[in-house]
Amino acid sequence: MRIVVAVAAAAGLALAAAPLLAQEHPEMEAARQSLESARSQLQSAAKDYGGHRKKALEQVNHALEEIKEGLAVANQKEKKVEKKEERVEKKDQNLQRKEQQLQQKEQNMKAE
Repeated sequence: MRIVVAVAAAAGLALAAAPLLAQEHPEMEAARQSLESARSQLQSAAKDYGGHRKKALEQVNHALEEIKEGLAVANQKEKKVEKKEERVEKKDQNLQRKEQQLQQKEQNMKAE
């Protein structure tokens, strides 16, 4: 029972994350959906067409893997940008704090 709940929770998280990816990369999401539809149609085809159906299915699976890897690369780049933004923000906060300290010292010196 715990396994079923864990799998359901993981599936729920994956489904919840999918709209985020769709919003961030709509073209890649549309391509992924089209390829999954094509894969389904190829899998349900009654004939082998001289091995060409199988080869097409392999290429569709490869294209789906490429989309997955491309989104992973985009995600890594976005994370790097976020980290840089966080570092800049932290430096800005430090500078603001130092400026406040200097202003306080200046006010203390004027009061003396």
